[in-house]
Amino acid sequence: MTERSRPRVARLLGIVAYLEDNGATPFAELASHFGVTEEQIARDIEQLWIVGRPGGFANDLIDFDYDSFDAGIAVVTNTQGARQIRLAPREGVALVAALSALVGSGTAPRVAQSALDKVVAALGEQTVTVVGTPDARAEIALTLARAIQQQVVVELDYVDAGDHRTARAVEPHRIVTIDGAPYLECWCRRAGDYRTLRVDRIVSAEVTDEDAVTPASGSEGFTLAREYDATIRLRRGGRWALEDIPGVTIEDDGELVTATAGVTNESWLAGRLLGIAPALITVEPEQLRKEVARQAKSVLAAHGE
Repeated sequence: MTERSRPRVARLLGIVAYLEDNGATPFAELASHFGVTEEQIARDIEQLWIVGRPGGFANDLIDFDYDSFDAGIAVVTNTQGARQIRLAPREGVALVAALSALVGSGTAPRVAQSALDKVVAALGEQTVTVVGTPDARAEIALTLARAIQQQVVVELDYVDAGDHRTARAVEPHRIVTIDGAPYLECWCRRAGDYRTLRVDRIVSAEVTDEDAVTPASGSEGFTLAREYDATIRLRRGGRWALEDIPGVTIEDDGELVTATAGVTNESWLAGRLLGIAPALITVEPEQLRKEVARQAKSVLAAHGE
């Protein structure tokens, strides 16, 4: 089965960073560190050899020592600044939100927690209380991640599923991803019990200096009931939108992709498919296809078309 693009990109960047930190490294050591074969490491380095800054000329590309490569040793001679990535504040908080969800879900690689800690530290110690926009929600996720890291209480303004707005003091434990949506697992002092709060229902969050004392619950997250199985055939350019669906199976022949997954939230999956509509070939079953069509009609109506 063809490897998913996101894990490979992460590994490619990781190889550059590892070599920059450790110098000349045998393929066998890299293979052990990244959990792949030596042959895959060789292919990865060959891929990196044609990657670099815009322009595509020889002096724009990441470079390795040829003789060492032939001997099964990786030596990077020019990284083109691949590690010197600078994030705008908005990009940083969005990255923290994504990393927090990944770590909390239990699917993150070992280095994800370290990356999360470094990004949180780099963004500083500001307290976030803004609300309403996607950027604000990302900043709230940053605040929660910081509170989890520091093991302190957070004061929340929260709107529940019944549109009841409440002020809560919670001891945050984990951010988990459930069917594509981030949730905060915590001890709620108002309820006197463990709660799983949907992050996008948090209106504001403020870190306090009070220590969290209640341990995390023994269970992590919960499972949504599968409604039915779906099969989507599409052109390869749209594959990226399906790779992070929980439990998805992907077959890729290099041109066309067939993805099979259990549907736990029909509306969410239909919205994801609508975003790659030009790449879609077939969507089964009819129930999902009708939901995609319904959302498409709603979008057109909203634009007066």
